[in-house]
Amino acid sequence: MLKTTRKIVYPLVFVTIYYTLFVTEEILYNYFGNALPWREVLSFTYLDLFPVFIIGTQLVILVSHDLEKTKLEKSIQFYKNNLNCILDQTNTIVASIDLNGNILYANTFFKSSFLTEDLIKTTNFKKLISRDTSDAFEAQVFNENNITGNIISKCTQQHKEVSIAWSFVKVKASHTSKAHSYIYLFGQDITSLVETEENLRIANKDLEILKNKLQEENIQLKNESTFLNDSNQLIGESPNFNYVMNRIEDVAPLDVPVLLEGETGVGKELFANEIHKKSKRSDKPFIKINCSAIPKELIESELFGYEKGAFTGADKLKRGMFELADTGTLFLDEFGELPLALQPKLLRVLQEGEIQRLGAEKIIKIDTRIIAATNLNLATLVEKGQFRSDLYYRINVFPVTIPPLRNRKADIPLLIDAFINLFNRKYTRQVKQISQTLMDDLTNHSWPGNIRQLKNIIERAIITSDGSKLKLAEALPKHKDHVANQSSNENATLDTLADCERKHIIHVLEHCNWQISGKNGAAQILNLPASTLRSKMKKLEIMKQS
Repeated sequence: MLKTTRKIVYPLVFVTIYYTLFVTEEILYNYFGNALPWREVLSFTYLDLFPVFIIGTQLVILVSHDLEKTKLEKSIQFYKNNLNCILDQTNTIVASIDLNGNILYANTFFKSSFLTEDLIKTTNFKKLISRDTSDAFEAQVFNENNITGNIISKCTQQHKEVSIAWSFVKVKASHTSKAHSYIYLFGQDITSLVETEENLRIANKDLEILKNKLQEENIQLKNESTFLNDSNQLIGESPNFNYVMNRIEDVAPLDVPVLLEGETGVGKELFANEIHKKSKRSDKPFIKINCSAIPKELIESELFGYEKGAFTGADKLKRGMFELADTGTLFLDEFGELPLALQPKLLRVLQEGEIQRLGAEKIIKIDTRIIAATNLNLATLVEKGQFRSDLYYRINVFPVTIPPLRNRKADIPLLIDAFINLFNRKYTRQVKQISQTLMDDLTNHSWPGNIRQLKNIIERAIITSDGSKLKLAEALPKHKDHVANQSSNENATLDTLADCERKHIIHVLEHCNWQISGKNGAAQILNLPASTLRSKMKKLEIMKQS
């Protein structure tokens, strides 16, 4: 036996085998006896058989057995099995291929994603790459100058196309090899990421289109704002107009509900917006809703919102107008049309600042100022049982009566001039003159439709006028049922407005049993200092016997 420091090598022996190349246990026993480790020797994997020469009918071969090599190869196989086990447990696609694309190894995740065991042996890896990305894939991966790299390609996975991010590295078959022989590929399915990025790209493109559209509309609106500026501003200088504006100046900074009363077309929404702009909430939302324009069965869900599944068709949560106007102002136009059954919920908002969505158990606290407007006589509706008295008293803390246009005759020429300028710009007209006769007719008209009617008539006249002089498209309508000869003395209207305030204060005092100050007193309900209320009572000559 020849020993070295690195390994044990059994001596070469001559084994004579007659007419065969197979080494059997019996032959080996005859030559080696019991001195050799049979279990090691009998594994043909660890025997090196070298044919040497033939003598007559005998074949002479050399047999060499290396125990250290045996142990090393077993160790290599052990670690190889462990590595394969680890690779099979990952959610990363792992494969090794040769330079022709033949698959040499594939882990379990690869097999479950692409090919079964039997197909791996007969399928070329290149066939898994979709046509639109195959050229780029082959140019990157099979380029002999690229040792490592990364590439994204589309692959066919179980009859569907997926996006895979590949990393690859090339290795040599042995340390003596001059060229790379194998390619190891590691892949991650990034289909969802690619789809998300594509959706984001589309969304960004849509946003860019929308942005450009909004910019165009913004320019258009800015141009139109010069047309609408006069229309959206409160215009007037009459005593009646100034009286209302003073009332608005008083109440705007206070967080109290306001009730705007007046005929249709007097501009209640403009006055409501003016209150909001002069309030502490001017930079917060101003939401408006017309109570008569929404079907009765839908108005509750519009005002208070609803939870998902609250009723058939409620497939998602919806916030109501009160929530949308939180910290801001909610303008309830046509307030008198509010359904009687819904009024207790509105009273709760006014008293407690709380709402509850349809289908919800949770109570939501809100901070919303309410401005209501109506052309109905709510006091009469209360007497008829068509409107809740408690809601009426709560919303009627500070009533403001908007005078009709016929009682603002001094404002009519100002409004006409503003509307002419407005529609001249809108329709590119050059109307500059209006006869005194026409101005007198317009000023003395009863205007049952108020400012809205005047605006429509001037717009129609601008459209049909072909010169610099304003001409009406048709004669002013006559309304027999209206009091055409009503006094033009505006001081009389002032008395009427003062009388409204006087009646309201008396009404509240009677409700409080003439208690002015203190808890639940008239001053608290009217949200006025007791001294201010007493001054108003003195000015309006209000005494208990009244």
